[in-house]
Amino acid sequence: MLNMARADMYRLFHSKGFYITQILMIIVTTISILTSTIGIIGGGSDALSNFQATNQRVVWTGVQCVKAMSSETSALIYFILPLFIMTIGFEFSRQIYKNPLSSGMTRLNYFISKYVIFLLISACQVIFYYLFIFLAGGFKNGFGKITGHFLIKLLQTSSIQLLELSAIFAISTLVMYLFFSTITAVVTTILFPLIITVLVQIFTKQHWLKYFSFQNNVDSAYFTHYTSGQMNQLLLVGFGTIIVCLVLAFLSFRKRNL
Repeated sequence: MLNMARADMYRLFHSKGFYITQILMIIVTTISILTSTIGIIGGGSDALSNFQATNQRVVWTGVQCVKAMSSETSALIYFILPLFIMTIGFEFSRQIYKNPLSSGMTRLNYFISKYVIFLLISACQVIFYYLFIFLAGGFKNGFGKITGHFLIKLLQTSSIQLLELSAIFAISTLVMYLFFSTITAVVTTILFPLIITVLVQIFTKQHWLKYFSFQNNVDSAYFTHYTSGQMNQLLLVGFGTIIVCLVLAFLSFRKRNL
C-alpha cells in the first residue's frame, strides 16, 4: 500500500496537469484579489450575496482577503477535480487497474491507498488556497490584524469546507467504482452540487436539503454561525455521506469481476 501511495505521489508531482491546475488557481485568485471582486459559483443564498457585497466595500488586507474569498472556496471543486482524476481515476482512465491487483495487492489496500492520497492532496489544496490568498493580499494591502478569534474561525471554516468538499468527491468516488468511468465521475462532480442548489431554492420548506447542499455550505462556512444542533447535523450529513459512499464504492469494487 505504501508503494502505491508513493507511486501516486510521484506521478502527481511529475505531471504537467498538476502544475497547470495550480497555476490556474493562482491566476483566478490573483485576479479576484487585484480587482477586489468575488463571485458565486453555481448560485447562492441572499446571505452569501450580502456577505460578499459587504466584503467588497473594505480594503482587502491579507486577513480581509481570507474572509472575503472564503465565500468563493467552492471553486476548489474544479481545481481538485483534475487531481481526483490523476489519483483515484488514473488506473481507470487507462484501464490498468488490474496491474497492482495482479501483483498481490488486495483490493482493500488499493482502495484505501487511493482515497487517503486523494484526501491528503485535497487538504493541501485548501491550505495552499488560503495561504496564497493571505500572502497575496498581504503584499498588496498589508496583512491586517491577526487575532486568535480569526485563527480559530479560519480553522473551523477550512475544516468544514474540507468535509463538504470530501462529501462531494465521495459521491464521485462511488460513481467511479460503480461505472469504472472517469467521464461519468467528472459529470457527477459538476452536476450534483448544482442540482442540489436548485432543489434547495425550489423546495424552500425542506430544510434538511440544505445540509446536502455541500457547495453552498463550502461558500457560507465562514459567515454562518451554527448552533450546536446545526453543527451536529452538518457533521452527521457530511461524514455520513462520505462513509456510506465509500463503503458502497468498496463493496462494488470487491464484488466486481475484474
